[in-house]
Formats: sequence, C-alpha cells, structure tokens
Amino acid sequence: MDLLHIRTSGGVFGFVGQVHTGRRRPALVAINGAFPTKDHLHDLVTEFRGVNVLVAYMPGMGPPWSAFTESDPGGPTLPGMTQGLGEAIQRLVGDCPLVVFGSSTGNLLALGLTLPTVTRVIASEPFFRTGRLEPFIAFARQCLAELPPGTGEEAFLATLFGIHADGRLEDRDYRHLAAGIGVPTDVVVGARLDGWRGEGAAWPSLTSAEDRALLQANPNVTLHVVGERTGHTVAVSGAGKELVRQLIYKGLVEASARC
Repeated sequence: MDLLHIRTSGGVFGFVGQVHTGRRRPALVAINGAFPTKDHLHDLVTEFRGVNVLVAYMPGMGPPWSAFTESDPGGPTLPGMTQGLGEAIQRLVGDCPLVVFGSSTGNLLALGLTLPTVTRVIASEPFFRTGRLEPFIAFARQCLAELPPGTGEEAFLATLFGIHADGRLEDRDYRHLAAGIGVPTDVVVGARLDGWRGEGAAWPSLTSAEDRALLQANPNVTLHVVGERTGHTVAVSGAGKELVRQLIYKGLVEASARC
C-alpha cells in the first residue's frame, strides 16, 4: 500500500488504512515500530473492515524526516512526535473512540497519547530504557554503517534511541510513560529474558524485568506473557498474534458502545 503523508507539528507521518463515511464508528490506530518489515500490520486493515483503521509510520520510518515547524528548529522530540500523531489522528478520524495498538518502538507514542478519545491501548513488547537493547543497538549500528550521512533513519536513531552515527550511545529513559498510563492497557510480551546470544540469534524479549515491574505497578495495566521461549517477535505469529487480535477486537467492541 502507498503511504498518505500527514504533515504535523511533530513531523511527517505516513499512514495506510481505511476511513468510513456515514455512521460513526470506532477507530483502530496501529503504530509501527523501528524499521518495520514491508506491509507490517497492513493485514489489520482487511481484518477489521467494519471500523476505521490507521496504520502509522513514524517520521523517518516511511515518510521523510522533514517538515518540522520553525518553532522547533532543533528537530523532533518524542513529546513533539506524540503531539503530531495526535493531530494527524484527529484530522483523519475526528472524535471517534480509539483503540491504539503499539508495536515495539511504536509504544513510545502509543503510551504517550493523551487524546481523550483513547479507550484502550494494546502494547506489544514496550521498553523504557534504550541503552539496554543489545540486539537492536547492534542492528542499528549496522544500519548506520550502511546509510549515507544525514538520512531520516540516522536522525530517528539519534533522537529516540541515543544511537549516534559517530558511535556514541546515550541511554534514553522513558520510564515515565509506564507510570503515566491512564486508560485500560494490555501489554503482550515474550517470555525470554535470558539475554541475547549474539549475531544471528533470535532476539529475547526487550521488555525487561524492570519494565515489567513498572507496568505491573500501574493498576490500569494487564500484563500477558505468551509462551515459554518467545521473544521480541511474540506478536508476529502464533499464539501472541492471536492474542493481540482478540484484545483489539475486545477493545473495538468496547469503543463501539461510545459511538
């Protein structure tokens, strides 16, 4: 699917999806993570035909890393990007009740959205400290070595992850997002917390034990650990994918009661 570019105060977001006219319906907003595979989450558009569905790409992960406001000359920030996503959602689906699904890095925006229309969040493999994401850091550094300087991907990695093209690594701390969750939220994570075994090995869960404790301390959060040897891709296939679809459906049924 081709991307629709929405220019916001927090950057250019890309979307695929469907929007219904006529009677008011709930909306599903799915936020892709970093470097998503081609067509990732696009199946949600056909699976949930009866509602509005927006699959979002963050600036630099589909749309160009550009078009930031003159009032923000230093470039994008996570709060700015979250605000920008909210602006795009409101422009596309107005005040429809929202179910938000965040995939990996997409949860940095999903868990920070403060739109009053959000009724439920489903978060797959969120993380709140970037300096500990060993397999992703290795992957990102390999990407940076292959990219020309000044790309959107380079700015994306430096801004959100503190992974710089010159080799510097800064630990970005997003733990405030866990404490700030104010709507019913289902968190789906893999079971493996035994560390990464190096290049070529499957990634363990990136939702650390500390992250899980923070989430479970919030009364609005329900934590779902799926399987026994599952890792960061827990929601891509099998029981994890099925659980996510069930939770999305449950959330949309709840949201439809507000239409």
